[in-house]
Amino acid sequence: MPAEESHRDTGTPAEHRALLWNERTFLFALGSPAFGMALAYTFVTTYGPVLIHELSGPAVTGLLIGGEGLFSLFVPVLAGGVSDRLSRRFGGRLSILLGGGIVAIGALVLMPLASGTLSLLALALAVFFIGYFAYYTPYYALYPDLVPHDFRGRSLGFQGGLRSAGLLLGISGGGFLLSIAQPLPFAVGAAAIAVFTAGLWLALRTRPWPSPPASTQRTSIAGSFGVLARDPRIRAWFFGNACWEGSVAALRTFVVLYLTIGLGFSLNQSSTTLALVGGAAVLAAPLAGILADRYGHRRTMRFGLVAFGIGLLPAVLTTNTMFVAAIVPVAFAAVILMTLPYSLLMGLLPRLSEHGTGAGVFGLSRGLGVLIGPLLSGLAIKLTASLPVLAFAATKGYSSIFVVAGVLLAISFPLLRRT
Repeated sequence: MPAEESHRDTGTPAEHRALLWNERTFLFALGSPAFGMALAYTFVTTYGPVLIHELSGPAVTGLLIGGEGLFSLFVPVLAGGVSDRLSRRFGGRLSILLGGGIVAIGALVLMPLASGTLSLLALALAVFFIGYFAYYTPYYALYPDLVPHDFRGRSLGFQGGLRSAGLLLGISGGGFLLSIAQPLPFAVGAAAIAVFTAGLWLALRTRPWPSPPASTQRTSIAGSFGVLARDPRIRAWFFGNACWEGSVAALRTFVVLYLTIGLGFSLNQSSTTLALVGGAAVLAAPLAGILADRYGHRRTMRFGLVAFGIGLLPAVLTTNTMFVAAIVPVAFAAVILMTLPYSLLMGLLPRLSEHGTGAGVFGLSRGLGVLIGPLLSGLAIKLTASLPVLAFAATKGYSSIFVVAGVLLAISFPLLRRT
């Protein structure tokens, strides 16, 4: 086995060197669409419920927004497999990416116009999630296509920082835009996708990159399961990543209710706390990439797992609000686990013809986590709401979400070792 492939397989750190200016500008151009998509996604998932709530109750709101998980189970697999087989002559991965962007932009424009009818609003949400995943899968596949191995961690760190900035700006600015005019946040999200996708196209249009060879690959779904069946390291990564995504999704779904119902925070106090989380994420993502390239992906992720798990303990044991300060290091560790898994997978997929399939497997794994995390947390809250142990009864069961997250993290630890 060539030395480079062996290095990829083990996940050990490459020789660390500083990035050149042209490499930094390219990574910024490559990562900037993540900012636009994160901004639009945050507007839809955070302020889309405002439109739904005017027509229905919280159960329907949760069902429609949670529909993201269902689409993430099949759209990424299909889009990734197609992008592997589409030749550069027909636009390659960029054509799938651009098509997904156009679909997402159309849904964003139509969403506020459909706000008077629940069925039309549900359709607009479904179309947005289809465009979102059709965009993101070939976009992620560009990274192993274009980024040299010795700074793949930093490349995902660049992207993670920009994605976190879009999330933070969406959370903090969406309400202000919505107060001016209902369509405004969705129009801004559509414009952000258009502008940063155009920037990516300009950065890549004259840049040569390897085109996948003519493939006799099976269908997208069969190809994805074939990758999983062939390599036990990728299977371990797949279920480990589902656990990491599930732990974060469990907290993200119920953290506002934990703060407001469980701890008695006001909405303003909750928003301030979550702004701290967003700020920590903006700093953590680039640092995670730097540490991964210097010390190795698995070692950095093990540190994130341990820090994340320890940081969850105070919320399970007590309702003392001074421990809310722990949310910043917990968020820092969580972002490490959100930033590095795909970079780790990149090293396990040395064959160019499988980069799109790998990105589809990433989306499938993420979808599994997005489904199981909130589901397990919801059940745990219901079962522990009246238990007079730990902080369960005092928080009406909401502190159990941290137990669910901790169990998923513990399950993932031996899986990480097997990658």
